[in-house]
Amino acid sequence: MVKLEVLGVHNDGQQRHAWVLLRHEDRVLPIVVGEHEAGAIHEALIHRNVGRPMTHDLICNLLAGLRGQLKSLVIYKLENDTFYAHLNIEQMNASGAVEQVLRVDSRPSDGIAVALRVDSPIYAAEAVMDQAAQPLAILGSSEEGPSDEGDDADPDEPEFEE
Repeated sequence: MVKLEVLGVHNDGQQRHAWVLLRHEDRVLPIVVGEHEAGAIHEALIHRNVGRPMTHDLICNLLAGLRGQLKSLVIYKLENDTFYAHLNIEQMNASGAVEQVLRVDSRPSDGIAVALRVDSPIYAAEAVMDQAAQPLAILGSSEEGPSDEGDDADPDEPEFEE
């Protein structure tokens, strides 16, 4: 497994496809995500509080209410152009000891949106990286990811929103 850093969410310029870009060292893993999930990931990245819990906030609240802690998100497989992931959750008893460990299937986009909200690490299987990762250089910068220089858009608004 390799630990990933979320670089951001970007679109194709036509509001049809959004990608979340995940980095490990000199490789980037682009994953196509839905518009709503892309928005949820972006909101978590900029730590925007929208005033009331959205779906991924609800998941975080449910976990906390059930004494669960998200330990990690793992993107473990790529099959037929579809990524597969699971959440690794520890559920505590009333005295704080681990009662059970749960592995819950998740779309990577939803898992990323939740993991960012609770500051949980995101991992990918090396085999997934070998299948789908691209050289970081395709983004135009080896250290900072995509550049928004010269962009007149509001930096607090995701690129994919109209």
